[in-house]
This record gives sequence, structure tokens and C-alpha cells, in this order.
Amino acid sequence: MGLFDIFRRPAPIADRAALADFVDSRAAFLTQKCVFEYSRARAGILWQKLFKEEAFVAAVEAARWHNYPLGVAYVVRMAEATLRPADGATAAALVAGLAEVAAAVLARHGDAAVVADDDWQAAGAEIGQRLAQGLLAPVPAIKDIPLETARRFFARMPIHESLRGEDFELVQNHLRSNLCRIYEDFAARADRERLVRALVAPGSVTNTHGA
Repeated sequence: MGLFDIFRRPAPIADRAALADFVDSRAAFLTQKCVFEYSRARAGILWQKLFKEEAFVAAVEAARWHNYPLGVAYVVRMAEATLRPADGATAAALVAGLAEVAAAVLARHGDAAVVADDDWQAAGAEIGQRLAQGLLAPVPAIKDIPLETARRFFARMPIHESLRGEDFELVQNHLRSNLCRIYEDFAARADRERLVRALVAPGSVTNTHGA
């Protein structure tokens, strides 16, 4: 990195590949931050010791990967809510393009040991279905996007049910606030006109990570 690179604005999100990279990185951030911070908070002063236990580390890793498709769904639906055009036919094509991006992002991680290939495929199909169903309703508020599946996210936390108490609202609000921050980043970087054109046009997204 050059001396002045830190002052450069991030590259615009203007095509499917750039969007896939954004979705992948932000879904990973959203999921990992929520799982790690909640687990650390629940562990209290013993968190450093607990995070050295192999069984707990494995449980955290499993929670992170099993919740990752929900993170992808949240970020993709945020993109749809931000980009949705007024024209119905274009909106339907946009949703189809976003579903393809989501499937391609999930395919990048098909070798994740804790998630079976069938689970990835089912997750991709569910994202596409929810996107299509969303067209029948008004554009949702960004903060409300996680509400529908936050219970599922919470149920996969690596903390025993007897120790979770009344923590659901805490986790749900964490997802909502962080998705709003991701939206701010997306809104600032998205070249909306070019990105919509790229998404409504038939195409494919590579499974390799961008630079």
C-alpha cells in the first residue's frame, strides 16, 4: 500500500463482481461480529479462557458458518431495498440478478466443513424466494430486514439455551444496527444506475474473490 492509498475512496460498486465481494465481506463481518461479541459478553471475565477451549471454538465456528447465509440474505435484501426501481418488470429482473449474486457468494464457501453442500443450495434458494416475495410488499426499512429471521440467528448461538436468558432483543438489535451501518457504506459506494443495469442483464458472477 502506498503512502497516500489510505486517502483514496473505495472503488465504486458498479457490477456483479464488485457487489459479490461487498456482500461476501459484509455478511462475514455482520455474522462474525455478532457471534463473537455476544459469546464474549456471555462468557464474561472468563472469555479469554473459554475461547481457548477447542470445543467452544468449534461451536463458535459452527455458529458463524451456519448463520453466514442469513448474513448474506440481510445484505442482499438491503441492496434490493436500496436499488429497487419503480418499474415492476425491471424490479423482477433485479431480484433475479441479486439471487444469482447471493448463490455465487455462497458457492465461494462450498468447502466449509461444518456446512453441507445441500444446506448451501437450500440457503441460496431461500434467499431467492424471499427476494421474490419481497416484491409483493413495499420497500422495507433497512433496520427491519433482520426481523423475520433473527430468531433463527439467535438459536444458532454457541451458548447453551439455559444461559441465554432474555438476550434475543440484544442480538436482534445488534443485527439491525450493524446492517444500517453496512447500508451507509453501500449507499456511499454504489453506482446505482450502472449496478442496476448489470444486475438486470443476464450474466454470471465468478466464485473467486476480488482484489
